[in-house]
Order: sequence, then structure tokens, then C-alpha cells
Amino acid sequence: MIITVSGSFELGLPAERGTVQLTAGAEGANREAVARQASGVTEALRRELVQLRGSGAVTWYSVGAQTTSAWHPYNHGAELPLRYRANSSVKVKFGDFAALSARGSQWAETTGLSVDGVEWTLTVATRERVKDEVLAGAVADATHRAGVMAAAAGCGTPQVIAIADPGLLDNVSSGDPGTALGSPALMRGVTSSQGDGVVELSPEDITVGSTVQVRFQA
Repeated sequence: MIITVSGSFELGLPAERGTVQLTAGAEGANREAVARQASGVTEALRRELVQLRGSGAVTWYSVGAQTTSAWHPYNHGAELPLRYRANSSVKVKFGDFAALSARGSQWAETTGLSVDGVEWTLTVATRERVKDEVLAGAVADATHRAGVMAAAAGCGTPQVIAIADPGLLDNVSSGDPGTALGSPALMRGVTSSQGDGVVELSPEDITVGSTVQVRFQA
């Protein structure tokens, strides 16, 4: 008898890095003045990030090129003078979540800066460390399921004849992913503000999982 089953395994691990996504810029009626103001905001932030990187609170950051846009606002159907906006996208990866909470709250109140969100992730070292563990767990789950099926059918211990990622065995299809190594999660679950105005962030665990398909003969 041939038995073909899927096996899966997941681990929930605490987030190790938080990447803050920011927009640094300015808006106004004069194109040159807006560009200068936006450059000043971005440069001040960049200098701050150099210090944070030096202290170890930040492990990585990037500052994108400045982009500009112009548009005519309208008021009750009447076209108003041109408005200009210049901004740069900034990403800052924190290993220190207390520093992330403090700086994020500060940046949210800084003129010219907007905090667009936080992405929680694992380190590359952790993802590599658990990769084999979750894969072996998925195979063990498939082996257990096949053993239960074989016993229920009155057969002997099933023997593995093929293992594959989902959808690769003949006549078997699945929409499940093979291995999800700590997919990034957006900011969720913030606690109430502390007395100093800092909002303490509470990241959800990162799920690391694997799914395989295994064929047995019993």
C-alpha cells in the first residue's frame, strides 16, 4: 500500500530586530526652499543614525534619494497655487527595542518626519539555526501521520520512498509554502504610553515553519 501525506512543523520565536520605516521631508509653496528644508531634515536624521549605529542600538540603516512632487490643490473647485513636496525614505534596523521605542516616539513628534511602521524580523543567524530543525520536524510529523494511517489499515511500519517540497510529488498539489523562515511582521500590539511619552512596543513572535510531502510504502 502506498501512503502519501503532508507534514508540517512550526516554531514561534521572539523578534530580534525591528526596522522602522520613516519618511523625511518638507512641503511648501517654493520648490527650492522645500528641497533645502527636506535636505536639512534628512541630514539631521542621518547624523543621528550615525550615532545610534556607533552605540550599537542600530545595526543597519539606509537613506534613500530625495524625490520631489508638485500639484495644484483645489478649494471648492478653485485651483490654488502650486504646492511642492520633497522627501526621502529612511529605514532603520534596531537590535535594542528600548531604544527603538524611545526614538520612534521622538521621531513621531519631529517636524518633517513621519513614522510609517515597524517590521519585526529574526536575525539571519537565527533563521539559519532553526531551518534544519523545522524541516526535520515536518518530516517527523509526516512519518507519524503515515504510521497512524498504516496501523489503522492493518499494515506494517511504513517505509519512506520519496520526500519533496509541497506540490512536487506526482498527483499531489498543495498551496502550502515549503519553508517560511521568519516572514517579516508589521508593527502590532503597542502598550499604553509611559510617563515620559515613550510608547513601549510589543512585537508578536515570528513564526518559522516548514511543510513537506512524503510518500511511504507499507
